[in-house]
Amino acid sequence: MKRNTLGIILFILYFIQYFFELKLDFLEQLQLDQSYKRWSGLFLFSLILAQWFLSIKRLSKSQSSISIAFYIDIHKWIGIFLPLAFYIHSTEIGYAILLLLSIVFFINVAMAFINTKEWLEKYPQFFNAWLIFHIFLSVFVLFISIVHIWQVFFYS
Repeated sequence: MKRNTLGIILFILYFIQYFFELKLDFLEQLQLDQSYKRWSGLFLFSLILAQWFLSIKRLSKSQSSISIAFYIDIHKWIGIFLPLAFYIHSTEIGYAILLLLSIVFFINVAMAFINTKEWLEKYPQFFNAWLIFHIFLSVFVLFISIVHIWQVFFYS
């Protein structure tokens, strides 16, 4: 199975469970526990930070092409499992700021599935626009995630 296919399946499964309300009772119960929500949120946020770390690390001039390819590969693998990490944290999309965070998060994840080698070779003129938009959405996800974390810890 191709890596992108796995990511798209996880992405679609999240929305199937959400729209058809296919819930796992044990997970729903876990997500009611504030300690679980905080730890699963920490896990999800750690993956988001890892994405940033890998992106910044591969920009280093001292990196070889092999290590840059390695960082890109790990970045893509983490991205594939982000919908699953989101599901473990919350089966709901939320409302207000969480709705905004969820929408931007999932748009960014979906955009990442477009970045396949075949697509880039076929339409190289779109890569820069795609990259700028992906980075913009990533900054937005990071910022809103920090706001969400701040709200969770300071308004509890």
